[in-house]
Amino acid sequence: MKITCLHTDQSHVEGFTRLFANEGWEGALEHIVRPDLLARAQSDGTEAVAADVAALLDPFAQADTVLFTCSTLGAMVERLGGDNVLRIDRPAMEAAASYRAVMLAICLESTRGPSVALFEDCSKGRAPDVVFCEDAWPHFEAGDSPGFYRTIAQSVGAAMIDAPDTDCIVLAQASMQGAAPYLMDIGVPVLATPPLAVRRAIKIARR
Repeated sequence: MKITCLHTDQSHVEGFTRLFANEGWEGALEHIVRPDLLARAQSDGTEAVAADVAALLDPFAQADTVLFTCSTLGAMVERLGGDNVLRIDRPAMEAAASYRAVMLAICLESTRGPSVALFEDCSKGRAPDVVFCEDAWPHFEAGDSPGFYRTIAQSVGAAMIDAPDTDCIVLAQASMQGAAPYLMDIGVPVLATPPLAVRRAIKIARR
């Protein structure tokens, strides 16, 4: 059995390797990194990279599982890929749909549309509250992980003041997972996309 992870940032390789090991995955694990896809999607729109995404997915039509870890391109990946292709945020959104009032935290504007649409699909049309952590991404680009996570937590904490009925928070991008420990005292469940996606990917590979 083999699982292939398609990333748009090199920093994900180590984290996902660790997550799969923690879940007891003993099959093969491959990582492919294409930062150019996210960069072009941000500058030119997601459809500008559709042909490249299709070409990237094509060799894996018969693979056990392909996990695509970029939420910006998630909807496109589901449209172009087969049943063995998993978008990183679907398991978390499905879990969040069982809550009454959900806050969706994002760090990139390009993630807003795909993430909101996915949650609405999973929750039968309910819209989440969205907090845009716009000051966080420069820390990520600079390699300042602690600053990135703290800034996300600060943005979410401030948003919770105006949305006290929130009963679940979703960190919509894989890179945001490290902010979860900073939100331990916020009083509601905080869902990060990578752990749930890794468990689903293993389940798909073993079926």
